Amino acid sequence: MKVLLCTLNAKYIHSSLALAYLKESCRSDAWEIILSEYTINEKTQDIMSAIFLEKADIICFSCYIWNIEAILEICNDYKKVSPDTVIILGGPEVSFNARQLLAENEAVDIIVRGEGEYCLNKVLEHLSSNRALTAIKGISYRENGSVLENEDPELIADLDLIPPPYKENMEQLKNKLVYYETSRGCPFNCAYCLSSTIKGVRFFSLPRVKRDLRYLIEQGIKKIKFVDRTFNCNEKRSKEIMQFIIGQQGTSRFHFEICADLLSPEMLDFLAQVPPDLFDFEIGIQSTCNETLRAVNRKSDWSKLRNNILQLLSAGNIHIHLDLIAGLPEESYERFGRSFNDVYELNPHVIQLGFLKMLKGSNVRSLSAKYGYKFQEKPPYQVLSHDCLSYEEIIKLGHIEDLLDRYFNSKNMENSIAYIINRIYSGNAFKFYESLASYWEEKELFSIGHKRETEYRIINDYSKAFHSEHQTELNELLKYDYFLNNKSYQAPAGIVSHNPEKINEILYACLKDENFVSERLPFLLSRTVREIRRQVHLEYFSYDPIEHGYFNRPRPFLFVYDNGQKKARQVISL
Repeated sequence: MKVLLCTLNAKYIHSSLALAYLKESCRSDAWEIILSEYTINEKTQDIMSAIFLEKADIICFSCYIWNIEAILEICNDYKKVSPDTVIILGGPEVSFNARQLLAENEAVDIIVRGEGEYCLNKVLEHLSSNRALTAIKGISYRENGSVLENEDPELIADLDLIPPPYKENMEQLKNKLVYYETSRGCPFNCAYCLSSTIKGVRFFSLPRVKRDLRYLIEQGIKKIKFVDRTFNCNEKRSKEIMQFIIGQQGTSRFHFEICADLLSPEMLDFLAQVPPDLFDFEIGIQSTCNETLRAVNRKSDWSKLRNNILQLLSAGNIHIHLDLIAGLPEESYERFGRSFNDVYELNPHVIQLGFLKMLKGSNVRSLSAKYGYKFQEKPPYQVLSHDCLSYEEIIKLGHIEDLLDRYFNSKNMENSIAYIINRIYSGNAFKFYESLASYWEEKELFSIGHKRETEYRIINDYSKAFHSEHQTELNELLKYDYFLNNKSYQAPAGIVSHNPEKINEILYACLKDENFVSERLPFLLSRTVREIRRQVHLEYFSYDPIEHGYFNRPRPFLFVYDNGQKKARQVISL
């Protein structure tokens, strides 16, 4: 009997932790088990043909909101050409409405609800020996034309009994995002999250966690993302794991989801000493509106949360990613703008503006009538409106999300955008992005793909149209940001240059001066003048982009780039 474990990831760089667990948990001499991962960006016909050529007797799909529709399409077509193949689904997207899904999709034979490591193994044992499925807890299935549902299974109490997910074929994962967990469950009860459907937190033992992590680090995995819902819910334990990682002195980078208002002063002191570029923290703010937080059963101390995040940021050694969710109950468009500004003011490395998903099984979905929710009937079940937020406002927030990624998260125009928000909009970032979004809508720019150079030109045109009194400063700041983040020898169209006609002669005179190179560019001393020229750009500025003052006459700045890098490693004021 041949068993194929399969899923469609959101991106090629992603990998499936669920399939890795299932492969190790279901190993047996009684059957052959193989694993295949695809992405939602591939054609379903191509995926189906690849699966068909495996000639598996049983196909198991891991299902989520981003892949369920494609998987069901594949299943329904697959059964037409291979009616005897048993198709099994599992995962969060099929665990809460299994009976309905089986009734609507005759191609699906069995659904595994909840944790699948033991359950799927028992299903395979019974199928391999032609035994009835009636004794297996946690499955829904077809029998004699009827849909049957067995009772729910108990949670796996001792997580160490689950085999480690990663034992082989690690070479293909080295350049992918590898997921790992040290616990299951969450101590909180946020109504929008599926973790709230299971009470309590279960932990893998620390010796098991350390063995697994040592193995991943030794394999040279580039990035490891912990999927623990609140990694630091047990501070002593989380600190010990972090200390272990630091002690390995590997090359891997680690991503954690943490609750920042749980951080003690002692933990903050420890985190300030973490080696740079080792840890990334994702911190869910979601909203700073107290009424909204109460409505979704989320407890948060904004004052403590804010202070702790600022302390983390001030250390400068950990990449901080903050999350907001638009569409939560009791939060209007205007009040969300306040949450946006509260988070933006902290100036994290990344702000993710997401939209509420009314997930099957979540508490907030059961409260949809109370708050007047309208949402998509099909995945990803995104909110369309509620009593305090119209669909038109959701569209506006979607445009703001787009611009936030382009102009804040990219860090390509950091100085220019900071000037606009602080000097022109008095710190009201939401008002700026709202104004910029209106401009993009008016010019029909959202429906067009844009090169990076064009994004600079659009901001320049926007400032000319609405803030002409600041045009001189913004011209220079945009120019500075452009050369700082893009290895180029010419500014984008519309941005004024103050370079003298003999700019090349001036530049070559500097590069031919051995004293200048040895003092200002010592790392390029071994290069010829022509080689150095390829790694630098000279540009004149009438306004100081760093100190924010006017020069008596334009001053040259030398932008120095490393080979193969777009961002300047150094900027020298001459």
